This record gives sequence, structure tokens and C-alpha cells, in this order.
Amino acid sequence: MSPLKSILVGPRRRPRGLLSFGVAACAVLVLTPSFLAAAQAPAGVRAVSDGDVRKAEKLLAKLRLLHEAAEAGDAGAYRKLASKMYPDLFVKAAELRPGDLSTDLSTAVFLAEELGSARAAGVVTAADCRRERPDIYRPLCLGLRDGTVRGLLLAKSRLHARWAEAVVKSQRGEADALSESALREMAAARANDSLLAARVMETLRQLEGFSPAAAPDVSRVGRPATAAAGFAGADGEFAEALRITGVLLAWMPRGQTFYRLSGARQAYADGLSWRYKVSEAQSLVVSANSFTPDPLKVIDLDAGQAAAAASANWKSAARLTRLTEQSLLKEARRR
Repeated sequence: MSPLKSILVGPRRRPRGLLSFGVAACAVLVLTPSFLAAAQAPAGVRAVSDGDVRKAEKLLAKLRLLHEAAEAGDAGAYRKLASKMYPDLFVKAAELRPGDLSTDLSTAVFLAEELGSARAAGVVTAADCRRERPDIYRPLCLGLRDGTVRGLLLAKSRLHARWAEAVVKSQRGEADALSESALREMAAARANDSLLAARVMETLRQLEGFSPAAAPDVSRVGRPATAAAGFAGADGEFAEALRITGVLLAWMPRGQTFYRLSGARQAYADGLSWRYKVSEAQSLVVSANSFTPDPLKVIDLDAGQAAAAASANWKSAARLTRLTEQSLLKEARRR
């Protein structure tokens, strides 16, 4: 069993503490070949409506034009073509019913847009294959001719477009050996996507214990230093969890699960930011001679309002995390 799988599907008990960022990153970055064992998983494509198939074919045709322009190396032509297609490509991909087809098309569109941004910025940085997801992206990275970030973004976008095309062919009854192979690759990747999502969800669920009540007591203005010191260590774990989930989310495709978990992570981060503002404002009471501006007065809020904002964000994060958990359980039962 790979390090990542042992983290995700090991003994069914709640971890006593969060994994450190270093441990989590290493576990993900040095996965053994058994992480790739899911490549033997059978391909099971859920039925897609004819309307979504037609929409997907149009999206794929436009993506092919973008990929060909990128391959030609003409930055100006690519930028001109992309300006005609975006943001409409994002909109059209979002209109598809959630599933493998929409996930891969949304991811391909996202990566093609990232490629355009990299070209516009003149990025020619070498790709760091060691930090790429081992089952699908690292092999692409190692096989690059130019070895650049731009080349890798193109290869990734093409990979997800190829999987989406295989789904379309399967729905049309036109599947051949190549598309069947692509469907198996996609099924293996989806299995590992679920492992990544479970690890992100597990980490975010632990943050539900960081309630607003654990934040500095905004009603006890006379003891801000003690309150601030009291949650510093806890916030370190909180921030560590955000870093861990950030690494794992970067490897996930842009599907419904990604956006929900990403939204939950951002809501927790926003809540933590508000909590820091409360802490900073209270610590200024101790140092009356400080010339540092009160972060709450600058935005015309008091500590109670900031604490309420933190609470609202964390409630939203918990809701999104639980919604994702329910969706994944429902998906697992279907399989």
C-alpha cells in the first residue's frame, strides 16, 4: 500500500493530530508504484445525455485549436485565439452535468487558460517533475521535449481532453482500443482523485474543532495578551492544515469535488484571517505607545463583528466539507 493510501484508508480512527506539512508533502511526493495500481481498475462510464455529448464535442473542437496553436509556438496567435474563446469555454464547461466528462473538460479548459497566462508572462521556467502528481502528471513531465512549465501545461490539458474525448466516443458507440485505454487511465485517476479528496476532507474536518469560542475573548479587553498567546499554537496547526490541503488540492482535477473543497479551504483561511485581526487589535491595547494602526478600526469594524465574520466563514467551510463528504459517499454507493 502506498504512503498516501495508508494515510487515507488506514485504520478507521480519527488522527490525534494533524500531519505536518513536510510529512504530508513527502508522503504524496514519494509515492510507490502501488499508487499506480489503480491503473488496472475497470473503466465504468456513466451515461451522459446527448445534449452534454454535443456540447462536449464543441468544446473539444475549440480545445484542439488551442492545443495546435500552442504546439506551433506562436504566442501571438494563441493569445488572439484564446481571447475569442475565454471566458466562454469556462461557462460552457460549467454547464455540463457533474461527472467525468465535465471534470476533464473543465480541467483541460483551466490548464489551457493557465498556459495562455504563462505565455503572456513569458514564462520559460523548467518544470519540476519531482513535485508533480506521480500517477498522471509526472510521466508527462518526464516525457517533455522542452521540459518547460508551458510544455507541461499543454501536455496536461491534452491528457484531460483525450479522456473527455474517450467518454464522448464511448457514448457514441465509437470506442476503439485507444479510447478504451484512455477510459481505463481515467478510471484509475478518478480512484486516486478520491484518495486525495478524502485526505483533504479529513484534514478540513479536523478544523471544525477550531471554534470561534477558542479565539481571543473579545469581551475581556483587559487581558488581550493572554488571549492572544493562548491561541497562537492552535493557529499554527490551523495554518499547517491549510498548507497541506493546498498541496493536495493542486493535484486534483477541476470538478465539483475540487471546487467544494477549495471553497471550504478558502472559507477557513478567511476565518483565520479575521481571527488574526481580532488578535492584533487586542494586542495593541497592551502597547499603548504602538504606532501600528488597529486593523479593525482601519476597516471600521469592532472585535465582535470580526469574530462574527470568522464564525460565518467557518460555518460555511464546515457545510461545504460535509456536503462533499455526502456526495462522495453517494458516489461510492453507486459504484
